[in-house]
Order: sequence, then C-alpha cells, then structure tokens
Amino acid sequence: MNLQSIIITNCIGCTVLLILLISSSLVRRRSTLSDKLFTFMIILTGFACIDETITFLCDGRNFPGSRSISFAGDSLLYAANMMFSLTWCIYVDLRFYKNPRRIKKYYSKLAIPAFLCILLLIPNLKWQFLFSINSSNVYARKPIGYCYYLITLFYMGFTVFLKRRYVRQYEKNTFFPIWMFLVPFAAGTFIQFIVYGVSLAWTSVALGLVGIHMSLQNELSYIDPLTKLYNRNYLDHIMSGFSHKSVSIGGLMIDLDYFKSINDKFGHSVGDDALTDAARIIKMAIPPKAVAIRFAGDEFIVIMRTREKSEIKGIKECIEAAAEEFNELGKKPYILSFSIGVSMMDGKGSTDEFLRKMDENMYCEKEKHHRSNSCSVMRDKF
Repeated sequence: MNLQSIIITNCIGCTVLLILLISSSLVRRRSTLSDKLFTFMIILTGFACIDETITFLCDGRNFPGSRSISFAGDSLLYAANMMFSLTWCIYVDLRFYKNPRRIKKYYSKLAIPAFLCILLLIPNLKWQFLFSINSSNVYARKPIGYCYYLITLFYMGFTVFLKRRYVRQYEKNTFFPIWMFLVPFAAGTFIQFIVYGVSLAWTSVALGLVGIHMSLQNELSYIDPLTKLYNRNYLDHIMSGFSHKSVSIGGLMIDLDYFKSINDKFGHSVGDDALTDAARIIKMAIPPKAVAIRFAGDEFIVIMRTREKSEIKGIKECIEAAAEEFNELGKKPYILSFSIGVSMMDGKGSTDEFLRKMDENMYCEKEKHHRSNSCSVMRDKF
C-alpha cells in the first residue's frame, strides 16, 4: 500500500470537487431537486475522499482510538457507497423524466437494498461479517462484503436501463450522457475492487461528476434563455442526426400572429411575456416525444419522429385548442393565435426541403388569417 499516492489521489479528488462545487453554484440556483441532488453527490464524494484517506492512515497502526476510528471510517465508506448509488439513480431519473412524483412512486422500493445494507453496518461492528479489523488494526474485506459491490453494480445498471427505456419511449436525443460518469466510475471501482490498497474509486467518481457537469453546460448552449425551449442550434443538431439516420419525421412551423402589435401597444416587456406564454402553450400541447424549438423571434418549430401526417395535424389542433383556452381565461391584456404550417419528411428526404415546405405552408395560413376578421378581434382586445 503506497500511502503517499493514496493521499495525493484523494487530495486531487477533493480539489476537483471543490472547483466543481464552485462552478456548479455559479451556473445553477440549486432550486430544483436535481440540482440539489447533484450538489449532495459532490459533497458526499468529497467526504468519502477525506474519510478514505483517514482509514488508510489508520490501517495497520495502533494508537489510542485507532481501532474505533477505523471501524467508524470504513462503515461510513460502505454507507456512502450505498447512499451515492441510490442518489445517482434518482438523479438520472429526474434528468430524464423531470417528474419528482416518479421518485416517491418507484424509489421507495428501489431504496430498500441500499437501506438494508446501511443497517447491516451496525451489527457488523460486533460480529464483523462484512469486514473485519484485527488486533493489529488491519482491515480485511469479508466475502459477504462483496454484496455491496454487486448492489452498486445493480444501481448503476439500472440507470443504463432508464436511459435506454427513455430513448425508446420518447425517441429523443438527450444531453445527459450517463457514460461520462459510468466509465470512469466503473474503471476506478473495478481496480479498487481487485487490488486492495489502491485508492481510485472516489476520485473516479469525482471525475465522472465533472464529466456530467461539462455535458450539462453543453446543453445550456442549446436552450433559449427567454422561453426555455431549445434554440436554432439544437434544431441544426437534431436535423443532422435525423438526416444521417434516415428516419421519417413530421414538423410544424408556428408563427405568433400580431406579435408586432403586442409589442407596439404594450412594450417589449409584455411582448416577452407573450412569447413565454406562447412557448408554454406549445410545450404543454405537444406529446412527450415531440421537441419544441424557438426558431426565430416569434417563430417556433415542433419536430417529431413519425410517419403519420395525422399525428402532426393532431398536434396542430391541440396547439390551437390550447391557445383558445388561454384566450378564454382572459388573464392577459393580449390574445394569442398561431399560423401553423405542416410538413413531412421520409427517410430519404432533404432537411432543407422539409423546413422550406413548413415555412411556405405557415405563410399560406398566415395570409388567410390576415384576410380574415382576426385582426379586428385583436383591435377590440387592445
């Protein structure tokens, strides 16, 4: 056991985590549950790096209280391992599904193995069936202690299942590459599993968290800051993916009618509110596997993998119905209406032609709206 290298490795891990904690606090308000869990994982990993260093410093050394420190330190490391694995599962679920209600529904049962493992650490202090510390204060892992690695493997594997299920269910690209975390974590844990005296697991966790943080920052570059929808850069990204995969897609080009009138009458601040309301109407009206994008100032695009034009027309009808419901509530000084163009692209079509047809169809509908009496309704509202 090279104690010096263990201390250096864990110090590097703590330094990386401190930088990560500061960086994440600058770009997140920690208001969402997923952000709070990410912060918790950073702090828990930092604690584990420090605790692991202390246990190695005590291993094989006899001084007053050394055996108690070793038992406490190693027990806390086992507990931290279970807590982190479970938290990682919950975090991944929240990043994909963004639904806190799922956590109570599914994870109360999924947490049982982790909590049982933590409870078993209490009787282990007396009977030492998970790990032992002999009279010379030397740590030894018992065969049953390997179950903790198996349960950790189960939780990590479950997150892979979550990702695959989400992609199959919603057919969406995601900027949450769990492999950025799992690969360094698996490598470090495996090495520490087979070679006692090597300290890589928690430092590898720290590197994995950094990878996840960097990936999430990339996602922010694809988010429109006002509406919180994806932006035009993301449209280019997914259209490139669709083109390479030769998949069939449908889309809608959506223009917010009379937006200039709203800006002229009420000012740009209220105009921003109108755009935000329009984005919320669109996002809530579309199915989960569809993607809403702010294409330009008052123009939006919805893209979905499908072969059926009826599905896309159904989305158009849902958006129009949602706009009518919004207007009937009358809570804002403006009313919202949309001109919507529909287009389809088979696996061999051109993405440029697909977008051009959407745009043309949208402008055809917009001309119809302007020839109708809609504008008089807007004037009355103003």
